[in-house]
Amino acid sequence: RAAILLIGHTGLRREEAATATRRRLRKLPDHPALWELQVLGKRKKWRAVFLPERVVEALRSHWDDRGEEFEVISDAHLLSPLVIPPEIHALRKHARSDAAAGFAPDSLYKVITKSLREIAENPLLAMTDFEREFLSSRGVHAFRHTFGTLAAAKGVPLDVLQRTLGHASLQTTTIYVQAERKRSIEEMSKFFNV
Repeated sequence: RAAILLIGHTGLRREEAATATRRRLRKLPDHPALWELQVLGKRKKWRAVFLPERVVEALRSHWDDRGEEFEVISDAHLLSPLVIPPEIHALRKHARSDAAAGFAPDSLYKVITKSLREIAENPLLAMTDFEREFLSSRGVHAFRHTFGTLAAAKGVPLDVLQRTLGHASLQTTTIYVQAERKRSIEEMSKFFNV
């Protein structure tokens, strides 16, 4: 839950989410319901992303599950496995780390996609067959695209969205505007029955 909310509310890449640490997360004094996270992105460039309180609450719960104190500022990764797989490389990685070792990006991908499949297969959740198939076939990067599209739809200025997503080029960011335009055309077509 913490991983999905973190990625879904910030547009982080899986590598960025996997390496994010508690030391780089701070509450904004002028905006008490907003937190800032400094992440190291592509091309080894730092940038700021902003999180609402509900994401931080999910991270706190995740830390409680790990038996760690969230309020203690440390180099511990924001996301870390609760159970260490009994594989040699995983045991070595987590045994030698003083701070809570985070997920490898590929491992974070596997955990999230497995969780999405489990949600899609849960018969107690009301979903159509299409929704179940759609959810079970999505990966982590879909959360980044959804974030970008929703932010563009809500009027976040493109230069702000570009910085938030860590795009080198504004042209890359405009794909989210195009996606929202396409959706607008489809919805208006339905509205007018054309």
